[in-house]
Amino acid sequence: MPIAQFAFAEEIPDYDKPYAPIFFNKPVYSWTEKVEITIIAPSWNTGMNLIDSIGGDPNYSVDVYTKDHRLEEYKLYETDPTSGIFTGEIILTGFLHDVDGDGVNDTNPRTLGGGPNGGYLQNDEDSGITVSFEFADGVILSESAKIEWNEGDLRITDVTEKFAKIKLFERDMNLNPESIDTVNIEVFSEDDSAGINLEISETTEDSGIFEGIISFTKDDQSSGSRLYALPDSQITAKYVDRTLPKPYNTNDELDVLAQEKIISNLPSTERLSLSESEILSQDGKLIEELDIGKTGMIFSKIRNTLDYTQEFTYIVQIKNENNNVISLSWVTGQVIPSQELGMSVSWTVQETGKYTVDRFVWNSIKGAIPLTETVSTEILIK
Repeated sequence: MPIAQFAFAEEIPDYDKPYAPIFFNKPVYSWTEKVEITIIAPSWNTGMNLIDSIGGDPNYSVDVYTKDHRLEEYKLYETDPTSGIFTGEIILTGFLHDVDGDGVNDTNPRTLGGGPNGGYLQNDEDSGITVSFEFADGVILSESAKIEWNEGDLRITDVTEKFAKIKLFERDMNLNPESIDTVNIEVFSEDDSAGINLEISETTEDSGIFEGIISFTKDDQSSGSRLYALPDSQITAKYVDRTLPKPYNTNDELDVLAQEKIISNLPSTERLSLSESEILSQDGKLIEELDIGKTGMIFSKIRNTLDYTQEFTYIVQIKNENNNVISLSWVTGQVIPSQELGMSVSWTVQETGKYTVDRFVWNSIKGAIPLTETVSTEILIK
């Protein structure tokens, strides 16, 4: 029998009993998804050369309904002349709701259609979908599936110095399962907190998966799908979810965030170069050694070897023979491509001894990403 080959059939049916199992293509639907319906009814297969139908008849009807809305006498058609398998589909149309926060409802709830395709069925906030089939006089079979919202899942993937992919898994924003939907995402970086608004598109008409590409610029303003962000900067994407599952209600919204760092191919310690240190007097003259009670300047030159402007913090740490830190100073600044800057911090010598001067160049005190190797020099104060 043809039915024995169908994936859902677990055993050969007893045809003396009502046999017409009803199946959905999903156990749970979002509010505006396409619903595919299958009813296995071998006894309604009337001939070898005829595509039969079920429903479309008030006496042996197929009804599809949600809590307060109903498609009556919906017609399903046989998949081939001998299968006894009848299929059709309807599109859930949700209820009036503003999904993007602009004050305008983004859905078009309606109930219409006769099948097997092109049917639309409105559903409410807390609902499910049921298909019933009058298999024989007084014998009505039915099956139901849930309808519920989902929490969006936002990700940043495939991050390079030049590009990144923004990806959102959000079945609730598949507002029209027969066309490509779009969603707006905010994307910003540590270097540009205002960032950009990026429109990402559904990968297929009915996927509920949205993707978009952003490019990174090191020397231009953010615009369109281009974001100003330097290597080591953290980028953040934000999606405002206004279709949240229970226990949220329809007026709630939730910021869904994703964060990643831009990792440069160039090691961080090769971004800038640091010259040998010199000791200067307060009037800027080079001196060979420091005297007790005198203030000198620990001077170095920082050169930018990058093709973009780099912010930095020049740090000088001085330790005595016991390895105790007796002085810690820093200066912040930024250096444009190919520029060389002289940086200095002051140090007043209090007593004789051997000192170690450690020099660091970081992106910032907070970030603590080294832009050069640490350089240590010993100084003997007599």
